[in-house]
Amino acid sequence: MATYQELLIAQYVKKLEKIEKEKYVLFHFQNYQLDAESAQSFVQIGNAKYAAIAGYYAMLNCTLWYFAKYFSLKISEEEVGVHTNCLIILQHFVKDTVLKNRITTLLEEAKLEYLSFTILKKEKENTLPLLLQQGADKRKKYTYYSSGKTLPDNTQQLQEATQFIENTVKPYLSILEKLTC
Repeated sequence: MATYQELLIAQYVKKLEKIEKEKYVLFHFQNYQLDAESAQSFVQIGNAKYAAIAGYYAMLNCTLWYFAKYFSLKISEEEVGVHTNCLIILQHFVKDTVLKNRITTLLEEAKLEYLSFTILKKEKENTLPLLLQQGADKRKKYTYYSSGKTLPDNTQQLQEATQFIENTVKPYLSILEKLTC
């Protein structure tokens, strides 16, 4: 996997121009809000597949919004894709001392708000990239065929998607929304 510095050099991550920043931030803000609402709607109508997919895209768009708003970063979909690039950038920034301390505090708050939410015992800040990776894996599970796996029945899928929304998506969004710089 590439590093943050390599993404910068290859210009897969760029500084947003002032002219574009407002529109880019708003675009991802509106998308993550819509995706989060859609995930809930899909759960309510019993569509586990699209609940999981929308939940992950809420996480992805929230991550894009966060880095655009607070770091003026535009993350490209070129080369390995926006999904991997977002994960690399998140893994890089959670190591920042100031952010690490804020993240740790917000993770503890999320444990109180979301009762089934768990965090890593060591290097707690790495919980955020782990959650984003889990979201990507969940999306892939519902999107791509694999001969080595079978999906559970519809009831179990809906229960799994609901747990994903409640225990991964909502805490992740809440933490990023509160993680100011």
